Amino acid sequence: RMNNRILVTSVALAALVLSGSLAGCKKLEARDNLNKGVAAFKNAKYPDAVEFFSRAVELDPTFATARLYLASAYMNQYIPGADSPENVAMASHALENFKKVLEADPKNATAVESIASLYYLESQGTSKLEDKLDRLENARQWYQKLTEVDPTKKEAFYSLGVIAWAKWYPDWNGARSKAGMKPDAPGPLKDKKA
Repeated sequence: RMNNRILVTSVALAALVLSGSLAGCKKLEARDNLNKGVAAFKNAKYPDAVEFFSRAVELDPTFATARLYLASAYMNQYIPGADSPENVAMASHALENFKKVLEADPKNATAVESIASLYYLESQGTSKLEDKLDRLENARQWYQKLTEVDPTKKEAFYSLGVIAWAKWYPDWNGARSKAGMKPDAPGPLKDKKA
């Protein structure tokens, strides 16, 4: 009986040591994939970077840096205005991974700023005014969140101003056109209700 307990304890300890070393090996392999991904990313080989970063995240799902790079590699492949399923998937994968970063670190300014930027890019590639305004509103909300996460991010305040202007401009331009004003005609609008 005593020998059985010693044997069971020894096997349990060996399994514990082995699982710890396997976890350590996975983290090292994840780090190696991150480094390979960064090299590909720096050389604008984004599909290769996605593969390396995906592998790093698969090996270590808590590896926030790898997930942030993965999201960025997807975002860098997104082309505003291109409606192909592959392009739409790039934006979707980027958004999904940035949000996963925020699940672990809700105040990650890079992820918040990237989501805001992605929505803004999507708005620029949209010709339908209603969709453009919806995406601009999403971008506005995320830039507003960025000002709360990091009040020193002046780009967030600038972007909020640009978005306010972009949402206002179509109505202003429409009112000028309706009033028969030429593009170079000075204001103000003669119709006070407009």
